[in-house]
Amino acid sequence: KTAENIKLESRASFEARRKEAQVNRRRKKKKTDRTLVASSFTDLYTLTGEVLGEGSYGKVCTCVNIYTRLEYAVKIIEKSPGLYSRGKVLKEIEIYHLCRGQANIIQLIEYFEEDDRFCLVFEKVSGGPLLDHIQARIHFTEAEASKVVADLASAIKFLHSRGIAHRDIKPDNILCVNTDSPVPVKLCDFDLCSDPSNIDISTPDLLTPVGSLEYMAPEVVNTFLMCDDEYDSDEDEDTIIYNKKCDMWSLGIIMYILLCGYAPFSGHCGYECGWDEGENCSECQESLFQNICEGHVTFPEAHWSEISLMAKSLILQLLTKDSARRLTAEELLSHPWVTADISTPLTTPSNLRRQTSIKQLEDFASRAMAVNRAVQRSETWDHAPSSGPLGVTTVTGSLSAYTNRNTRNHLWDTKKTSKCFSINELHSLELDPREIKAIV
Repeated sequence: KTAENIKLESRASFEARRKEAQVNRRRKKKKTDRTLVASSFTDLYTLTGEVLGEGSYGKVCTCVNIYTRLEYAVKIIEKSPGLYSRGKVLKEIEIYHLCRGQANIIQLIEYFEEDDRFCLVFEKVSGGPLLDHIQARIHFTEAEASKVVADLASAIKFLHSRGIAHRDIKPDNILCVNTDSPVPVKLCDFDLCSDPSNIDISTPDLLTPVGSLEYMAPEVVNTFLMCDDEYDSDEDEDTIIYNKKCDMWSLGIIMYILLCGYAPFSGHCGYECGWDEGENCSECQESLFQNICEGHVTFPEAHWSEISLMAKSLILQLLTKDSARRLTAEELLSHPWVTADISTPLTTPSNLRRQTSIKQLEDFASRAMAVNRAVQRSETWDHAPSSGPLGVTTVTGSLSAYTNRNTRNHLWDTKKTSKCFSINELHSLELDPREIKAIV
């Protein structure tokens, strides 16, 4: 053979071996892919036994990937008749898909639909629920609170830009990423979000009253009350429409709690009705709804005297009854308070620790606000209340009388001995609120 023929045969042999190697690599890759495809949650993950949360839908647990040994959080939704809606679960999955890459929204890794359950696998963050994290801290400043609010506003802005209203923004649905810092935070639990199918709509009209009562905006409360009654006219339907601005009201409630440790609105009938333990009480609910709809925000001097006027101004712009005048998430992010580095130490951690559990937040708030309202409504003052800048009411006087709920008799007309309480002591108060005489 000539040298040229030998060279051609060698090249042909080389090309044949190269093609065979490519085929073998493709076969190996397909085989590997097939071995990693999981048909069920347990093919890839194992539960650790740690339960992060429970609800009527199921529970959230810690799980570990059996190949990488990385920890994740899995939301297990049982397909229980009457409690489960496949469409609702798929809607939640779709929203998480739309939120991929947003730094302040918890990320869905993957999901599994099995015969008896859904398993939604999320990234796991280590800082815990927001208020639990703050309660455990020694120091918490106004600057740190502003960073938390900015993170939440960024998440809300992202959702609203896609026509989605969260509708259940509350501390339980806000998670801290790290154990050593309250920021960054991530928003989670999208099962009450508005339908993302019409994502081109920037301001969806919403008809269904959902969310946690204490964080409901006035327009959502009105929807709740109207839906509780019968209505059948188009005119009635027009009056119960609300929109994504309800999320900004909820953010205002959270900002208020971050700065003092209790909520601005609460309901309390004054009796041991079980409301603070999660039981139903129509009087407490009615009182709460009335306070929300009145929308009168107060800043008790004991906990708010050192907090900046910018913060109080921003709260008032968020807790505005007219949703059209309420700030948007984008406007909030450009507010000077968000970027100001105000190092004022807050009483929030100690106020939270004074409560036996986070669930008693509203009870503490109702007692604190009851004193403040008593001061404002009192007929006898040592000093008249002064109105500070930006419409912020500050109470500087002491209470000499408190009007009874059912009569106009003053406390000094009775034979009972009344102790004076500071607003800091109200968390342990067991007296009927109608018998309270307090100083602030």
